[in-house]
Amino acid sequence: MSFHRFVHVAGWAAVILLTIVGFAAFNAGGDSPTAASPLLVEPAAAATVTAETQAPATTDFELDTGWLDSVAFREMVNKHFASSDVNQAVRLAWCLSRFDVDAIDPSTGAVGLFQIAPTDWDIAAAEMGLPADADPFDGATNVAVAAHIVYAGAGWPYWSCP
Repeated sequence: MSFHRFVHVAGWAAVILLTIVGFAAFNAGGDSPTAASPLLVEPAAAATVTAETQAPATTDFELDTGWLDSVAFREMVNKHFASSDVNQAVRLAWCLSRFDVDAIDPSTGAVGLFQIAPTDWDIAAAEMGLPADADPFDGATNVAVAAHIVYAGAGWPYWSCP
C-alpha cells in the first residue's frame, strides 16, 4: 500500500513541477508577474483613438517564440484603442490568436493577432492609407487595422469568440 501512495504522490509532484516550469517558460519574456494573465493587468494610460492612425512598419514586441508578451501586447493596444476598450481588445486577441502574430485560420484565411479576413484587411488598410503591401502578420499593423475596424467599420461584432 505504501508503494502505491508513493507513486501517487510522486505523480502529482511531477504534474505540479511541470506546470510551474510550463508557466515559467511561457512567461519568460514578461517583466511583470502578471504577464501570464493578460486579463488582470490594468491599462497604464489612456489612449487617444483616431481612425487614421498609422501603424509602425515594425514591432519590437515579438518574443523569440514568435508570440507576443501579454504586457507588450497591451502597450500596443493602448496606442490604438480607447482606454475603455483595451481590456476587451486584449481578451479578444487572446481568444482569437493567443497573441501569435503568425496565426492563420485555415478555414477562413483570417490572419494575425485579430484574425482579420484578407478582403477586410485590404479594405481597411486602403481606408487607413497603408501601403498595399502592408503586412497583416506585423503585430502593430494588425492592431491598428483592428482598431480601425472597430471605430470606423463593423465594430466589435466583426469578431466572435466564445
